[in-house]
Amino acid sequence: MYGRNVIVIAVWCFMSTASVCKIISLSHKKVNLINTIETKNCFISYVLINGKRYLIKQKKADNKQISVVRDALAAYIAKSLKIAHEVDIISCEKEVPGKICNFWPATIHTIASGDTIRTQRNSIYSTLRLKQQWALAKTFAEKGLTRNMIAQMTWHRQLPVIVALDILIGNSDRHCGNLCYDPDLDKFCAIDMDDTFNKDLCFVAYKKLDSMFNNANIVFTHQEINAFIQMRKTIVCLLNRYPADHIVKKLYYFAKKAGFVPGSIMYTPSIQKKLNLYQEMILESWVNAHKLVVILDRIIDKHRRNG
Repeated sequence: MYGRNVIVIAVWCFMSTASVCKIISLSHKKVNLINTIETKNCFISYVLINGKRYLIKQKKADNKQISVVRDALAAYIAKSLKIAHEVDIISCEKEVPGKICNFWPATIHTIASGDTIRTQRNSIYSTLRLKQQWALAKTFAEKGLTRNMIAQMTWHRQLPVIVALDILIGNSDRHCGNLCYDPDLDKFCAIDMDDTFNKDLCFVAYKKLDSMFNNANIVFTHQEINAFIQMRKTIVCLLNRYPADHIVKKLYYFAKKAGFVPGSIMYTPSIQKKLNLYQEMILESWVNAHKLVVILDRIIDKHRRNG
């Protein structure tokens, strides 16, 4: 459907990124703890390894430990887009300074440049709202991709890429506290992607755009169409680089790395149920992502025909 050139690019992209999962090997490295911050939901420790700062994060609640798998998997997918920090898992069996509960897993992160949008009150992006509502949405119109979000995607070249990523991985938690912006580099960085792979935002986006396409009262601007083109390009690239079965394998790779394996005390019926849900959502979302690409094609083609 997308032509021979895309297939060739996809093979190269897959070969160049498929084996990249590790930020840094901790086996023979000295980890120096800088400080630890306790928040409502987690412990955040800053550490120094070979002169470079990293962040170690660990959820406090026992029923939230599986989030390390989702965070690492989301960052693995996002890595090739260069719009997110890198995340890896520290096993429940490994003791590392800054890992508060050694019997639980943790994640280690590269440090995002800039500051969160929430803290930059004088920034031109202070009113940016890319959170795709899910559970708290009162109506279908409020859920997922919205008309206002489409308009805001035109504010910066990276925003359609971030929105496309969030749609594919089912991230409904892109609030102003987990999106960083560096004004010196003019770059965004997506962080904290552990509320993912548990909902199908691709289907919601497809249904919303299909409805907008068939509504004569909705006309997209040239800038919005350019954002759609970038969104489509991002989704197609990710679908080709990371087939659904590959992502499912990576899901269980990260689960094993964290310690969620059959026979482990951590592998409870609840964990098994959640992993099954994530697998189901990955397979379902990847199917609906193709439908989303089709409706984006129709919207873009309609705009071009109407000149």
